[in-house]
Amino acid sequence: MALAAPCIMGTLAHDDEVSGIARTAMTTFQGITSHHWRVPAEPFVVTTEDGVHIHGSRLGEAEPGRPALLLAHGMIGWHRKPRFAVFGEQLTPSFTVYALDMRGHGHSDGVCDFGGDEIYDLEAVHRLARDEGHATVISCGTSMGAIASIRHGALLGGTDAVVGISSLAYWDWHDDAHPRARRNMHASIGTPAGRAALRAFGVRMPDRWDPPESPEDVIGKIAPTPVVIVHGADDRLFPPSHAHRLYEAAGEPKRLLIGEGFGHAEDGLTPAFAHKLVDVLGEMVDLT
Repeated sequence: MALAAPCIMGTLAHDDEVSGIARTAMTTFQGITSHHWRVPAEPFVVTTEDGVHIHGSRLGEAEPGRPALLLAHGMIGWHRKPRFAVFGEQLTPSFTVYALDMRGHGHSDGVCDFGGDEIYDLEAVHRLARDEGHATVISCGTSMGAIASIRHGALLGGTDAVVGISSLAYWDWHDDAHPRARRNMHASIGTPAGRAALRAFGVRMPDRWDPPESPEDVIGKIAPTPVVIVHGADDRLFPPSHAHRLYEAAGEPKRLLIGEGFGHAEDGLTPAFAHKLVDVLGEMVDLT
């Protein structure tokens, strides 16, 4: 997979511009269950180096002097999935949040690459945030979004901090997962019925996949940019050993947060965690 630095185009879009061919990617299920924003929100569209149109919403006040946070979802997600979207809203008192549908999800074009080529999706939105005047830009992702955020920070860089929530460390994760979680994941991505169910969630899967560098392989390249590794003590898919391996491989400055009563990804996206994350980032990055 080529990792040349992308050239990006980015624009804010009106609702009628967001409609059309990209909107057809959304399923009826997503349309019914998508969160209705309770904070100021403006849709955007950006185009990646490899020609994928990425859709999302800019949340909160848009003043250029505010820090920006890019928010990337997991594999069975989209940026208006209710719990994920509410978490984005909870961060808006401190950040202008750019929540995106990664390739193969929601309104965006393309097919899912499990955190591989999604680094270009993050780069496109990162450039948009910079173009809109944000001097501080932080990337934050859950599960697959965490994989993409870590890999983006390591391979393309340019953000001011990286947050990975519930990321795996290495691709061969199966033996460490709880048997039920492993079976559920295999049923989702490894069977025709499971892949059909994912399509109902708006996830477009690749026909084949060649794994790129794992997060553990590259996370050390993020330094000296701060990195925050967040993981649930009760994560049955990627147990906390993944977080410890990522933390050991990362350079300074770095923080490791293991949450009790916190399972995988969106399970930990609570108001208390939003406040904690803002506090931790404020200790590592100048957010003023």
